[in-house]
This record gives sequence, structure tokens and C-alpha cells, in this order.
Amino acid sequence: MVMSIECALLVSLIQLAGVYTRYIPFSAQLRSTENECSTITHKIKVFLLKLIGVSILSVLCYFLIFQYYGITATTYKAMLLLGWIPYQLVFVYTLPGQGMNHLFVFSLSAVWTFIIHSISCIILAIWFIDMHEAFVLCIEAILYLIIYILTLPLARHYFADSLTVFGHINRPAVRLYFAFLPLVMTIGYMIMISDGILWHTWEERLARLLLPIAFFLTYHYIIGTANHVHEQALLLHNNTIMKQELAYMEEAKLLSTEYREKLKRQLNELTDTYEDLQQLLQNNDIKAAQVFIAQQEQKLSATAIVPYTDCAIVNAAISIYLHRCQLAGIGIIQKINLPPQMNTDENDLAVLLANLLENSLLATASDGHRGQITMILQHNGTQCVLEIANTFHGDLQLGDDGLPKTNHHGHGIGMLSLKNFLKKYDGYADFCCENGWVRLNMYWEDRAIC
Repeated sequence: MVMSIECALLVSLIQLAGVYTRYIPFSAQLRSTENECSTITHKIKVFLLKLIGVSILSVLCYFLIFQYYGITATTYKAMLLLGWIPYQLVFVYTLPGQGMNHLFVFSLSAVWTFIIHSISCIILAIWFIDMHEAFVLCIEAILYLIIYILTLPLARHYFADSLTVFGHINRPAVRLYFAFLPLVMTIGYMIMISDGILWHTWEERLARLLLPIAFFLTYHYIIGTANHVHEQALLLHNNTIMKQELAYMEEAKLLSTEYREKLKRQLNELTDTYEDLQQLLQNNDIKAAQVFIAQQEQKLSATAIVPYTDCAIVNAAISIYLHRCQLAGIGIIQKINLPPQMNTDENDLAVLLANLLENSLLATASDGHRGQITMILQHNGTQCVLEIANTFHGDLQLGDDGLPKTNHHGHGIGMLSLKNFLKKYDGYADFCCENGWVRLNMYWEDRAIC
């Protein structure tokens, strides 16, 4: 009875070790909340309570099975091969809607688990082959836990960024392939060892060790290479954004210089015509004087850089493209209400607005009619709402991601900036085309990224 309790506890600890391995890739999601970054959240507390409950029930079930059927290779393997199911259900319930991510992480952790079990079985075959079966199985569980602890830094290294790298794969078929491949290999080994045999041949022991290690290292190398390619593409994307921002600022500087000179000329003209205004007033021609004053006020108020917000780069991006629309003869209706300070990164917002306005400008200009663009950008304290609409009489083609397909390169980043922005700020975007208008409605959380 004592050995049954000990073995039940050891098997439960093995399952919890597997839970921690699968927790490593999801740790950032479990720690984070909607509005802040913290190390302990309510989600983690609930997750731990569920694990404790499942562990208590598991120990009880394992004990009853070992007590009734005995501690044999069959019962021990059955507990290892099936005992992970309730723990995995807790994971899925805690982080719903991530079936592919759960499959990918579980597949990798299963391969890792087989490697550790293979090492412990080789040690058993060297020093404990003549021992009693129940004692050997308990020793195997202890060896597994010791090896797991010793290799834990390596596991953290391999699993910490695995889910992030997996998220870089956008094609569903490729994601499914990468998620299923380790699981297929694991299932093959599960079938091989699903028997009542305690001691296998040395060829089988070495095969169960070397093949998973070779597979895991190769698989990790492929994932790492994919991550390196993604980082290079991201670096190129960031360089393009920086060049684009410099272009904004340079153009904004030129516009500011141009309009300062224009304002200076207007002031000189106002001084030169002051006598005419005085003459109109002396002649009591009030109506003509009012018209003259209105004309001068309109000239003085004309400027290209409008202070929509305290952020210079956002002001420049909006003003430049609205000014380009005016030069192209496109009607502009805009309503912008931004606070002096925003949590949304100014560079992200400037690039987003510039790309969306450029797409609207190109689409409207290519329509062959005198078009119109409307832009509404509102901030309600926690959320930003953006609506950009433009006249368009062609066919709007949407891709699999729901975003328009464009035939021009623009600044070389197209809809990529919108995709990245939505992902970064938990945003939502909807495109529609009706009654000769293309309309984008977009929402995102105005929050700082931790």
C-alpha cells in the first residue's frame, strides 16, 4: 500500500512536470491582462487551483489502480500514456480558442518527455535490471524527475519562444504540418511501447533515445531558421518605416517653410493694403471692408501642418496626405479628435495613417472622377475609432485575411503595417464596398505595450 501511494505521487509529479513544460510557451499569455502587465494574475490563480484539484483526483485514481491491479509495467505505462489528458483539458479550458497552439506545444513536449524517459530507462537497464518490477518502476519515476530538473534550463531555452516563432507562420496548411509532425512521431513511439514488457532490447532503447533527439534538434533548427527569416523581414520592415518617417518629417519641414514664407508675404501684402482698408472705412463702405477682412483672415489661417495632437510625426503624416489630396483635386472631409497624449506608439500610428491615406488617395485618383475622401479619428479614453472612406467605382478584392489586395507597392509595406498594428493593439478592421464608396472601420485599444 505504501509503495502504491509513493508510485501514485511520483506519476502525478511526472504529469505536473509535463504541465510546466507546456506552460513555458504560454506563460506570457497567462501572466498578462488586458490593461496591465503583471507576474501573477487571476487567470494564473484559477489555473493553479484547477491543477491542484486535478492532481488530487489523479493521485487518488492512480493509487486505486495500483492497489487493485498492482504496480506493473502495464499499469505504469497506462498512467503515463493517458494521465496527461485531464491536465491538457485544463490548459485548453484556461486558454480557449488556441487549438493549433495547444497541439503544437503538446507535440513538442511529448517528444521531450520521450527523450527523458528513454534516458531514465537506459540508466535502469545498466544498474537496476535485476530488481523487482514495482521497485524498478518507482526508480524510473524518480530518475525521470531528476533528469527533468537537470535538463529544465535547456527545456526553457527550447520552449520559451517556440509559440512566438510558431505564430510567425501564417499559412494554415503549413501551421497544421508543423503542429502535427512531432505528434505523429510521438504516436508511433506510443504504439511501440504500449505493451506489458518492462525490459526491451538495447537496440530499442537506443532508437527511442537517439531518433527523438535527432528529430527534436532538427525540428528546432527548422523553427529557428524560420524565426531568423522573420526577424530579417521585420528588420527590413522597420528600416522601411524609419525611412518613411524621415520622409514625412522632411516633407513636413518643407511644407512648414513654404507656408511660413507664404504667411510672410501675406503679412507684407496686408501692410501694403492697409491704406486701402482705411480708405474703405473712411468712405463708410462697410460691406466691402468686411469682405476684404475675411479674405485676409482666410489667407492667414491657411497652413499645411495642423496641430491634431502633440505628436509631430502624426501631425506630419496626416497633414501631408490631406495636402496631397487637395493638390490632386480630391475633396476632403475630416474630423479628428485626439488627446494631447496617447498610449498608442506615435510611430505605429503615423505609419498606419500614412499607409491608409495613401491607399485611399491612389484608389480615388485612379477612379477617373473627381473623388472624395472622408476621415474620422476619435478617441474615447480607452479606445480609438478610425473611419476612412473614399469614392471608388471599381471592384474591391479582399484576401483571405479580409484585407484589400492592392496592385501598387506604395511605400513597400502595403497592408503589412495594418496587420501588424491590429495584432499589436488587439484591433479590429472591417472593409466594405457599397454605393461607390470603399469604407474602413477600425477599432483598437489605446494602451501601452509592455
